[in-house]
Amino acid sequence: MRRVSDEIPEELRRLRARAYGPDADISTDPGALQRLAELEERQRREMPRPLVRAQEIEAAEIVAAEPDDAPVPEAFAEAELDEEPPRRGRPIRSRRVFWLWGISLALVAALSSALTVVSVAILPVQTSAGVPQVATLKPEAGRAIPGIFGPASSDGRAYPDFYGISAFVAYAQFGPDGERNPCIFLTPTATIDELDSGGYSGFSQAGCGAGAFPATMQFVVNSTVPDTFVARFPLGTSVQFVFDGENLGVFSDAG
Repeated sequence: MRRVSDEIPEELRRLRARAYGPDADISTDPGALQRLAELEERQRREMPRPLVRAQEIEAAEIVAAEPDDAPVPEAFAEAELDEEPPRRGRPIRSRRVFWLWGISLALVAALSSALTVVSVAILPVQTSAGVPQVATLKPEAGRAIPGIFGPASSDGRAYPDFYGISAFVAYAQFGPDGERNPCIFLTPTATIDELDSGGYSGFSQAGCGAGAFPATMQFVVNSTVPDTFVARFPLGTSVQFVFDGENLGVFSDAG
């Protein structure tokens, strides 16, 4: 006895002959067209899929639905061991892996950029040449500041003779806001009396501070400096005076 399923291929063959054969006439028979479509769809569904391919698809669907730490299905593992079909690449197991990877790259880039900026911004600048301090000058009470250095004030300071040179600190006003900053003035001691008369044009040096930055003044010893100063600090050596708010520190590479 023939089964219904055994009769379908014969019916399908006849309908395909009417549809695709040299004497095709199925276009005029809507019922036959519908039956052909039904049989071809049934045949397509009943055709067996290759075992390994079906297991790969099923395993990929399971992996995409499960968390990252879910075990690999046993059937998928066995298929990999038994056969070696062409692989299209391992599927991404989770969107979370992709996003974590992207975020990690962004953090590394941001951190590298920040470290680069910081390393440039705080690059230390050598503020001292390692020159030693050779003396400290303290204010001399009762000594007047020459008027050429500004009007007398309670915060001005005069220092004793230092190898033929006298130092003074006076506060000068800078800018439109009235801020006052200290300035160091150096002049030969022997010519102090000439300063107010405006008749002296020899050695003189000055240097001012600004806010938190102290007043500093430096020069290279030359032929205009008094001889007693040159005897202590030879020609060509460097000398610096720094005001700490009260005293003057003297630095020199002459030692």
